[in-house]
Amino acid sequence: MIPTNHLKAKLARGETATGTLAMDMRAPAYVHILADAGFDSIFFDLEHGVYDLPMVADLMGISAARGITPIVRVPEIRYGDIARALDAGAQGIMLPRIDTAAQVREAIDCIKYPPLGQRGAASVRGATQYREVAPLTLTDGMNRETLVIVQIERAEAVANLDAIASVPGVDVLLVGPYDLAIALGAASTADDRVVAAMDQVVAVAQRHGITSGTHASDPSVLKGWHHKGMRMLLAGSDTRFLQAGAKQMLDGLK
Repeated sequence: MIPTNHLKAKLARGETATGTLAMDMRAPAYVHILADAGFDSIFFDLEHGVYDLPMVADLMGISAARGITPIVRVPEIRYGDIARALDAGAQGIMLPRIDTAAQVREAIDCIKYPPLGQRGAASVRGATQYREVAPLTLTDGMNRETLVIVQIERAEAVANLDAIASVPGVDVLLVGPYDLAIALGAASTADDRVVAAMDQVVAVAQRHGITSGTHASDPSVLKGWHHKGMRMLLAGSDTRFLQAGAKQMLDGLK
């Protein structure tokens, strides 16, 4: 009765998974195109994107039907934002600007049903494909299938990596390299300080038996981090794809 989270299952098997950010494209066609391309997941961005929840709910329904896992990046740790996104059909939550284990525990309380958290129950929603589900089937299934992704974007988060990774329920530590570079005073995501911090994320994730990952628009960068042990590869975004495709087309015409 609770849809299988194929992204979470793939990561749990130790495999590498792909995703991309959706920030501006509001057309159902975009979801179909990504599914046909072979992406494992779509991260709908409510932190920086132009979406509102009704729009994302419609797109997540199409995602689920096409077998591509819908994830929502919430703007902040706020119960209403997290619970409503999950009720609407998100199979995972990405948490931005995390610095401490206490923040992660607060978020887990919003994401997980009792006894793992304090989320309030709602059935006959997008998360259950609008079917009535028995209470324990709902809570056990959603606790099992919901993916928790913690973003590592600031110096304090790097200092607290072990504590953050120790919080029960964390599945992925995902580096936001652009924000991390800014936080460390680096001019580039290739700066030695950024690379060293990302190496720490890989090591801590491996030590705690969870997944590490990052976001980049350059496939060679993602391949480099995959070689170092990252398995959640978030590649580009809708606007980046459009920009690259438009440039490639015009360059070909010149």
